[in-house]
Amino acid sequence: MNWRVLVHLKPTVADHHGDHIRRESRLAGLAGVGRVRAGHAYELHGDLSEKDARFLADRVLADPVTQEAAVFPADHVRRPQGGRLAEIWLKQGVADPVADTVRLAARDAGLEALTAVRSGQVVDFFGIATPAALRRFCEDHLMNPLVQTVEIR
Repeated sequence: MNWRVLVHLKPTVADHHGDHIRRESRLAGLAGVGRVRAGHAYELHGDLSEKDARFLADRVLADPVTQEAAVFPADHVRRPQGGRLAEIWLKQGVADPVADTVRLAARDAGLEALTAVRSGQVVDFFGIATPAALRRFCEDHLMNPLVQTVEIR
């Protein structure tokens, strides 16, 4: 089964990156954004059990001191309550050294069933901003449209 892992800072840890994106959104004139939370997204492909995906999430993808990981089936869309989710992914064919490292770590841990990994960024926008406005903001301020795509949920 394929899995999606979202890694965020624990609530007790200051999210300086999220705060920076919120300030940037205000300077850019993006209306309707109250709070922003930034994190990392991973898609794990292969014949992995939930236990294997959870192992990778907790032992490889997240720092147990400052971060927490959520594991979902890959086709599951997790939208934050009271907001929208922006996932920024590398385009097909663009080198993904983070994904390569995750595959190597999985192999070293004996998880041969992991066949592919995709890594990206995730940004939770809390508020009432429209999907079109969020897409435009992400494309103009958070990503390089030549090598990345954004999905707004």
